[in-house]
Amino acid sequence: MVVRFTPMYLFSCLLLGTVLGCGNNSNLAPVEGTVTMDGKPLQAASIIFINGQSSPSGARTDEKGFYKLSYSDTEDGAVPGKNIVRISTAQGSNITEEGKPVPARKETVPTKYNVHSTLEFTVEPGKKNVADWKLDSKGPILPTE
Repeated sequence: MVVRFTPMYLFSCLLLGTVLGCGNNSNLAPVEGTVTMDGKPLQAASIIFINGQSSPSGARTDEKGFYKLSYSDTEDGAVPGKNIVRISTAQGSNITEEGKPVPARKETVPTKYNVHSTLEFTVEPGKKNVADWKLDSKGPILPTE
């Protein structure tokens, strides 16, 4: 049996690490915003802020494209400083807590916003940060299985 670690698999693992978090960090600043693509809300997208000095922060957008970052399962926000931002809609198949299957979702966001992200945001300490992202669908999209 051969196990393949695709970029989307690694991206999903990074997001899982974000959701599970590690440790307590009292130096967090709140971050929220909206994500649109081609002028429409980007629903059920994963957004990750990576500052390179600690665990990343992440969130999932709602039906209006709104998100609010979490650092861990008990802490909201992100570590202040410059962050690389990655946005993706790819999701592997899963099972809900009730045992119902959730089908996999293909990537719809171009690589310039995820695996080859050009997005950056500086989280400022001591204030509510608003990071809105207006994406366009032009560009290559990472194939997902």
